[in-house]
Amino acid sequence: MAKTLGYIINEGLSVESEANIIDDRGDRVLAEGILQDLDVRNRNGRIYKTEDIKPEINGPRMTELLEAKQFKGEAGHPVGADAQDLSRQQTIDPKNTCVRFTKIWLDGNLVMGQFKGTNNDLGEYFNKDLLEGCKPAFSLRALGSIETKGGNTYVKNIRIITWDHVIYPSHKAAYTKKLVTESASIAEDITKRRAYSTNESGLLVPVMNEDVMSYIKQESANIKNIMESFDVFYESMKLIDNGTKVQLVDHTGDVLVINLETKIRNDIYSYCSNI
Repeated sequence: MAKTLGYIINEGLSVESEANIIDDRGDRVLAEGILQDLDVRNRNGRIYKTEDIKPEINGPRMTELLEAKQFKGEAGHPVGADAQDLSRQQTIDPKNTCVRFTKIWLDGNLVMGQFKGTNNDLGEYFNKDLLEGCKPAFSLRALGSIETKGGNTYVKNIRIITWDHVIYPSHKAAYTKKLVTESASIAEDITKRRAYSTNESGLLVPVMNEDVMSYIKQESANIKNIMESFDVFYESMKLIDNGTKVQLVDHTGDVLVINLETKIRNDIYSYCSNI
């Protein structure tokens, strides 16, 4: 009889469905959330002890991947035949990644992370969800052994592969909590016609268009050149595409879209971050 040496552990209860393809554009917003809680029984009936997870969080593999900006998670755990394939479980498929972790740490019994969408179609989908107020959830993918003690099931000898993005996490705390200031991203409220930035508490702080637009008109060479070259007389002006472009609408309803220079975009992000 074959001896069980260990287990492939996917702590998801359901997997992410295939994402629609969305054009990759604009900057990625930085978010923060709980990846899992420790020392409590999860929805799958398993317990992860802080003492067993901590060496992995502080270990050389995770440190190296975070420093190289290569610690990524996929859109759902591997499924089907891949779920039983040890080689596949230990591999992060670049084509299926949607989230890149920039920082991971312990806060009490919580595994915390900061993260953003990857630079591919699935990462764009992930980023759009964040900007629309969705709270992506996470699920551990790891190798380990199972130990039953006192009626409880513990996961031991853990080797963390990643945290994948899932719909319904086995750890009920494992959701995105807020957007963070370091990567403040300008979005537009279509109803109120305002630009927005994230502050440290994760709340949206409105920045009236007049403040932003006045700076753009004064400093953007692209805007000045277009208005001087084509005698553009506009009735409305607003930021679109997460603050990367300006849209002008004239009295006849014609629309003109102008790219903003990187410096102007960065100045706007910096301005919003300091509100």
